[in-house]
Amino acid sequence: MIQVQRMIVQTTMSRLPVKQESNQDFFIGYDHKEMPYLLLPTAPGLLSEEECFALPFERDLYNSYKYTLNYAKTIVNLEELTLFIDHLSFFFGPDQNMLRVYLQSKHYETFVEWSEEKQSKKIQEALFNYENVSSLEEKKKYTNLLMQLLKR
Repeated sequence: MIQVQRMIVQTTMSRLPVKQESNQDFFIGYDHKEMPYLLLPTAPGLLSEEECFALPFERDLYNSYKYTLNYAKTIVNLEELTLFIDHLSFFFGPDQNMLRVYLQSKHYETFVEWSEEKQSKKIQEALFNYENVSSLEEKKKYTNLLMQLLKR
């Protein structure tokens, strides 16, 4: 069951983030320490296939049911997460109001712009490297990387 969930999450989150996101397209993943993370869309090719960017939640010291979203972006390996949920009301309130606020915030807008810039640089690097290698095997490697980076 966890493998199927992992595949659904990986497929859904493997995309370039956009400024007009739907709050329905997000997941929370838990690591082995039961630490929750908001999984963020990650453009294909920026990280390995099983990794994505995420924001950790911090548990309140005095109320174990209260979490605060930490805006410090981190990388999580989906293979190491032990649980995925798409019912986000516990963390973000009714109708995911707090998630909607985050997706319209300067923090998320900056993440989107940073992702676009990072992807653009990776594409430029791959094109440059493709032009400067001579073996067919190396060219195929960069062709595959470009195909992955240009997938939208």
